[in-house]
Amino acid sequence: MQKSLLIFITFLFLTSCKKESSTQNELSPKEAKALAKEAYIYGYPMLMGYRSTYYSTVDKKSPAYRSDFNTITHDRRPADDTRKDVVSMNADTPYSLFAMDLRTEPIVLSVPAVKGRYYVFQFIDLFTHNFAYVGTRTTGTEAGDYLFVGPDYKGEIPNGKFKKIFHVESQLAIGIGRTQLFSSKDLSNVTQIQDKYKVTSMSKFLGTASPAKASEIKWVSVNPKDFEDLNFIKYLNVYLNLVKPFNKEDADDIARFEKIGIKPGADFDTSQFSEEIRKAINEGVEEGITAIKEKAAHISEQKNGWNMMDPFGDRAFYKKDRLLRAAAVMVGIYGNDKIEAFYPVAYIDKEGQTLNGKTSKYKIHFSKDEIPPAKYFWSITMYDKSADGTGGYLIKNSINRFLINSTSEGLNYDKDGGLTIYIQNQKPDKSKESNWLPSPAEEFYLMARIYGPKEAALNGKWSPPAVEKVE
Repeated sequence: MQKSLLIFITFLFLTSCKKESSTQNELSPKEAKALAKEAYIYGYPMLMGYRSTYYSTVDKKSPAYRSDFNTITHDRRPADDTRKDVVSMNADTPYSLFAMDLRTEPIVLSVPAVKGRYYVFQFIDLFTHNFAYVGTRTTGTEAGDYLFVGPDYKGEIPNGKFKKIFHVESQLAIGIGRTQLFSSKDLSNVTQIQDKYKVTSMSKFLGTASPAKASEIKWVSVNPKDFEDLNFIKYLNVYLNLVKPFNKEDADDIARFEKIGIKPGADFDTSQFSEEIRKAINEGVEEGITAIKEKAAHISEQKNGWNMMDPFGDRAFYKKDRLLRAAAVMVGIYGNDKIEAFYPVAYIDKEGQTLNGKTSKYKIHFSKDEIPPAKYFWSITMYDKSADGTGGYLIKNSINRFLINSTSEGLNYDKDGGLTIYIQNQKPDKSKESNWLPSPAEEFYLMARIYGPKEAALNGKWSPPAVEKVE
């Protein structure tokens, strides 16, 4: 009797546990929608980074393809309207770019002495955190060798061989170099410097035996429409497999996301969910996109119609503010930390109206004291909004001018040292033509860049003058 009672009680207990477990694993549309929104905001920077890396490093048929991993390439001229690699691309300096695959062994960047001009290499992990800098501001103007080590590397690293060692949170990372260009006549000098930037494996650098290569990454071919619905998950799963072990900030959330099919390295099969759940996930993605766009439009304090942007940094900088991280990527993926480069952005004029080259002409007048306070150089660059309605690309125009900067040739300054920039679609009269920044016959935005911002820019005492409509 007692034995039968014990068996019965045990049966009830196990049944109860099974029901509780089943309830915990059930996914309601409401939960699916909420998880999808949260996961999309979390993963958006990785998705945009995936797209950029796939086109530039994986898909050899892509117009944006540059090279395989661990191979540095260089632009021999600044970016123009043909470049659609990333939104809000800098057109001041020819880029140097390489994608690092750290799964096999560490990678070495060697730079020459670079004196008399500004240069920087910015390093970004798969989360789009700026985790390291090499260049004028951080490591100086002398030559040096810098080592980058992946998250699970267990081998030895010799002492005294490297100027600095950087430990990376993800197995893949991006290195972006910018070398200051003074004028079109200066291009050959920049080219000579670029040719001395070298990227090598640690074994090749040390002259030791090369380890066995890591397995091929199972890339998913990019379909841009997938980034707007539940199919974003299949791309995110690829990248999540390359950021293990997970940072303690992320581990619990990634575990929760598994309910909607987010699992590092796993294939994503939409048929595992009912039509109702798929619809809920899509609704969550849509809400996530809306939230990112709203944050991007109001990403920072506004002064004189300019968003005084400071949205880029390392993991510690974001303090788990994933919406800010996502909005920063939407506004301008791979932007620098403010201390390296400050990026005020204007979407509106002095009257609060959206900038539009079809309906209006504009000007920006800098008094002598309002000239951007830069240690190295500054610029004002024009962009359309064709990427996603918020961010966009450089614009084709009749004089191939995409920006005005502190080294632009032929600018007319006022007698007192001030400067007026004329912004309009059609060519102005002769007296203004030297200071003309062509706009498209549609909505646009302006991005200022201040490389090496001085204290007045860092502490908020300086701000750009408003963009004024010209009647």
